[in-house]
Amino acid sequence: MRWWRSSDLVLAAALILASAAFYAAQLLIFADPKSTIFYILQDFAFLPISVLVVTLVLERLLELRDRRQRLEKLRMLIGTFFSWTGYQLLTRLAVLDRSLAGYAPALLSKPEWTDSDFARIRSSLIDRNFDLRVTPADLADLRPFLHNRAEFMIRLLENPMILEHESFTELLRAVFHLIEELEFRTGFDTLPRSDIDHLTADCDRVYRRLVVEWVDHLHYLRGHYPYLYSLAVRTNPYNPEASPVVASAA
Repeated sequence: MRWWRSSDLVLAAALILASAAFYAAQLLIFADPKSTIFYILQDFAFLPISVLVVTLVLERLLELRDRRQRLEKLRMLIGTFFSWTGYQLLTRLAVLDRSLAGYAPALLSKPEWTDSDFARIRSSLIDRNFDLRVTPADLADLRPFLHNRAEFMIRLLENPMILEHESFTELLRAVFHLIEELEFRTGFDTLPRSDIDHLTADCDRVYRRLVVEWVDHLHYLRGHYPYLYSLAVRTNPYNPEASPVVASAA
């Protein structure tokens, strides 16, 4: 592919001709070639500085703007994932954790949470050892839920921006692995304990990534979209009394 376009050449030629016309007019009007040459050399002396400003400063500003736009679109994709899959999957896996009571109260997100609150909670979840206990009935219930959402998540992966978010990509990889493991089994009632433990570890891998991404998602919503954060707080999967209905003030 050519690095230039015909329109670029026309523009460049027009600018050069305009510059030459102005210098010619200066010579005709003032009849002072020495001064004209002086100003031409002076302009060329500042040309490297102009190039520096354009290529380094302005280009960096454009890159930052482009990056912010990509992150915004990426966050929109992550929000779509949680709306259609993440929240429900988080609810299904959280109830399987026997240690849930030890950390669920800390996840009752509130409108007044600060950046430091989110950072503290995120750090505690990364270091936490969860204790999922999965039964054949749980696996039988989980398989159709994930199967029905597999195509949606595949479409998410088709977007190249997803790969820019490493932790979310790892979450999707863990979810797809769990889907594959469940799909390969014809049933779950006759599985040996060793295989149940293996599938439990797969569920744990998904859950520990999912809960951290959920906290990050809440953090983003609080800072950028308060109305979406309000709904996320009202439908918090860790709040047994959660309701999307906005209650009137007492």
